[in-house]
Amino acid sequence: MAADALPEAPTTASAPLPSGKLVPLRTKDEVRASVETLQAYVVEIPARFANSVKDLIHEALPDFKPAEISHLRRVVQFKYLPAHLQKQFYPPARLQRGDQDTSPLSLSPCSTPLPPSPTGNESTEDLFTKDEDLVRYFVLCPTRYMQHADLHALLRRNPPFATMHSGPKLLYVTIPTLAPTSEEQATQWSDVYWPIAYKNTNPYGPHPSLVARNTAEIAEEAPTWLALAATAGSKICEHGIGEKIGCVVVDHSRETPEVVAVAGDCRWRSPVGSAETHAGGGNVMAHAVQRAIAMVAKKRLRMSGANPTLLDRSLFGDIPLTDAERPYYEKDNINPSGYLCVDLDIYLTHEPCVMCSMAILHSRFRRCIFAKRMPLTGGMTADTVGTTDVPGKGLQHGMFWRPSELNWKFLAWEWKSGDKDAEQSIDDTLHV
Repeated sequence: MAADALPEAPTTASAPLPSGKLVPLRTKDEVRASVETLQAYVVEIPARFANSVKDLIHEALPDFKPAEISHLRRVVQFKYLPAHLQKQFYPPARLQRGDQDTSPLSLSPCSTPLPPSPTGNESTEDLFTKDEDLVRYFVLCPTRYMQHADLHALLRRNPPFATMHSGPKLLYVTIPTLAPTSEEQATQWSDVYWPIAYKNTNPYGPHPSLVARNTAEIAEEAPTWLALAATAGSKICEHGIGEKIGCVVVDHSRETPEVVAVAGDCRWRSPVGSAETHAGGGNVMAHAVQRAIAMVAKKRLRMSGANPTLLDRSLFGDIPLTDAERPYYEKDNINPSGYLCVDLDIYLTHEPCVMCSMAILHSRFRRCIFAKRMPLTGGMTADTVGTTDVPGKGLQHGMFWRPSELNWKFLAWEWKSGDKDAEQSIDDTLHV
């Protein structure tokens, strides 16, 4: 035992975690895609005129790129519209059959009657009343590209509206600005906004198939490693030198996964190993993540034939301090030539702080899984799930996947369970 290691508390087995599931974290761009919407014009037209109207709009609006709304089904039958739009767009064919329209139409304020069409010409309005299956609802463009009156006048001068007794019926819809990032989101948006054309991809984060494959790979064992992390945090806390925070580093690239390092938090440990007063933030270099990374580095040195004790630094707490940590540190089960934490996974009791999130990123971890979100101090999550006292707040850094800004990315999950009595002793103002 190292000279400054702690005396042992009685060894206890890791308690199993409450039943739950792994929920992939959303990236910053995914969060943005899920909340940004815009207004667009929709016009009711006979099906056979859809292409001519499309060409008309594209010619009139050279700055408008159809790719902006390529995630939408641009031409839609009435029966595929969301229920709330069906009530708004109540089709004229139903009125022709004598149905009672009890819902207001989102009619263009510029829809004014015109003189009757010349004798012998079929009014295109007849197409609306013959068969509602011939009617289409066509997304023209976002409203920012043209004023309502100008668009109405443009349509009014061209087929099929030039021969109608009344002008085109322009309607407004709210649509998502960006493409959906999952099939589930596409289905939800199709119900809430407008029918979505999902392309089985995620332009703002890891591909859904990559996430699904990795989730399946770790789902069965995640509760085991998270329980071990909780044990490591509890053992340290019993000695008064740290919070109930722990982490486990696992090599899952082998046929049988192996634990490479286990570390608890020891921010309240003095340089000589005694417990300090719990004031301020404590020793930030002794967070569980920092200790675990240091242990991995020292194991690689040991495996390469170097003496890792030459690098002992009490400030980092980089030696095993409890029987929950020691067996894994002493086991020679890591490649000596690898780069720090490449291909390794890290399991944490709590979402890591910004500093530890960056340490995980720069150490090149492959995957990160944590059990308790820390909305006010955590660096991994990108959304705004807050606390009871501070709802909707959070740092929103989403550090695990920001490829345009950071030089590494990895997959990350939150373990969610229905246990309302799970560990709540950690103050969210503490950096973990």
